[in-house]
Amino acid sequence: MKPFLRKAGPMLRLIGILAVLVGVFAYAQFQGGVVSWTVFYMVLPFGLYGIFLYFYPLRAITAEREVGRREIPYGSPLRSTVRFGRRFMFPLLYVTVKEIPGSAAQLPMPTTLFLWGFRRKKDWSYETGPLMRGEHVLEGIEIEASDFFGWMRKRHFIPLRQTVTVLPKVTDMREVPSAASEERGSAAASFASVKESSVATGIRDYQPGDRLSRIHWPAFARTGELHSKELEDRRAQDLLLVLDGSPSPQFEEQVGFAASILKKAVESRSASGFLSLGEAGAAIPRVEGPDSLRAAMLHLARFRPSASGGHLPPADSRSLATVRTMTVITGPLTEEWVTAFLREAPQASGGILFSVLGKGEHPGRMGMEAARAAIAAGFDVRFVTERDFADPERGGAR
Repeated sequence: MKPFLRKAGPMLRLIGILAVLVGVFAYAQFQGGVVSWTVFYMVLPFGLYGIFLYFYPLRAITAEREVGRREIPYGSPLRSTVRFGRRFMFPLLYVTVKEIPGSAAQLPMPTTLFLWGFRRKKDWSYETGPLMRGEHVLEGIEIEASDFFGWMRKRHFIPLRQTVTVLPKVTDMREVPSAASEERGSAAASFASVKESSVATGIRDYQPGDRLSRIHWPAFARTGELHSKELEDRRAQDLLLVLDGSPSPQFEEQVGFAASILKKAVESRSASGFLSLGEAGAAIPRVEGPDSLRAAMLHLARFRPSASGGHLPPADSRSLATVRTMTVITGPLTEEWVTAFLREAPQASGGILFSVLGKGEHPGRMGMEAARAAIAAGFDVRFVTERDFADPERGGAR
């Protein structure tokens, strides 16, 4: 019923305007006198404008949107400029324009009212409030033109689909979290701070395309010829950050924590991999530069919890089955989740398990029992809140 009334509204309003004009004319014709005809001539311009507005083609109006940034930091506003244009000259008076988002609850958009007049072009710049993490869709622009008294109203929607991505919240960290196990006699670091992805084992002749950091300068000083260092590949190390995709009250904090670790790891030139668990999960083998970090951030911006459980690796991925050491980020711990996760990672023998809690929240008895099961499997369990992200070494369970 509403779509029908929306389409038939202008026609019904036109009939109403014609009825008013006919009524006033009949009143003046039969009543006579200066007052009656004065009323008719006062109403006539407004009625005629409404009739002309009905026949004016709003569909001839074009729009172009310029978005300041397609990828916006967490909590920043969206700044945009919409440029309108038209071919037919007509005095548009009260014009209301507004952005139509993909979801009304996802991105509340501003609305503005302006007097267009006879101008062919009109610009509209706006700024939204702070935006939350996610992928926000702008479907298009809705234009509504009205006469003086609102007797005639016409609407037209201009499709102008654009997507704006709000990146996850990032906290500045002092260092990349790591854990060590003296009982196993080896470091179980989830991220190794490595200035190079490998260590030198010898030298060879320089080849075009070798990086400057791989040139062996002592050999160059002795011989006057360029030589490059032979490197032992260290990429086989099990360095992996795992983000749980289970529904959680602290899911946004978990995503922000993962983004903070990845950003710090890249800044410190640490070698790392990334894996998000669940139906919407993804695997990024190496996050060690701006391009791979951007890919991870875009995935985290779109990542949503999985109703089927976040202990499952994404489709076509066997990352958990062979990894021995990892850093895991999840919400409040439960024994069921720990059991399911360890089943998916049968070779896991160590690393860190971060349980992200709400402000002032404590793990409780069930959380501590789940933590003991993870500790028995070799994990260093740490309970942290968002204020601990800058220094995650503060939390812990022994």
